[in-house]
Amino acid sequence: MLEKLVLPLIIAPFRVIVWSWRRRAPDAATLHDLMDAPRVILATYHGMFLQLLAYTPLSKRRLFVVLTPSLDGRLLGAALRYFGIDHLAVARGNRGVAGSREFARRLNEGDIAIVAVDGPRGPAGVAQAHVLRLAQVSQASVFLAITSAPRGIHFGSWDRSCLPLPFSRIECRLKGFEDGANGNGASGMEALQTAMVRAAREINSPIPEPRSYAHT
Repeated sequence: MLEKLVLPLIIAPFRVIVWSWRRRAPDAATLHDLMDAPRVILATYHGMFLQLLAYTPLSKRRLFVVLTPSLDGRLLGAALRYFGIDHLAVARGNRGVAGSREFARRLNEGDIAIVAVDGPRGPAGVAQAHVLRLAQVSQASVFLAITSAPRGIHFGSWDRSCLPLPFSRIECRLKGFEDGANGNGASGMEALQTAMVRAAREINSPIPEPRSYAHT
């Protein structure tokens, strides 16, 4: 019922809110590098999905997100379809061969993957190993996509999602992560966590300090 009845009612005003945001575009040179890379993973935080919707028109390639087949995942996938973003459902805890093969196929076709490094259940702002594993399997370039908004509605969810108010000014910091296809283990995760937090601090995005990182 939520997907079939409630979502279509709220999606129209939500799209108006997204359209009203005054976005500050990411660095043009980095965006050009991203579009030229043959296989791309955008690494972000789960709570930044809403704000990233304002930047989807900048992509000349199809976008898809990796989600779990849970109720939350299904609802998010259904909502993203209204913005032209597809999704790939991966069973919780299964980042192995079956999921990675389909993931790699999509990347080889030119699609850009958006992966929440702290998903699907957190802790918020703490990078987990799956994004680097996916990058290694698919030999993809990793770019960090970090957003910030000064004003908004906080939902109190684990991922600290924030919906910026209408006409808010939002910003997206886009950076290449050079260790994306080669980093592994604790050193790779620490490098990813540090790079994402540094990018967030540059645009005053409120995420936790890199006190710890996950190895699973």
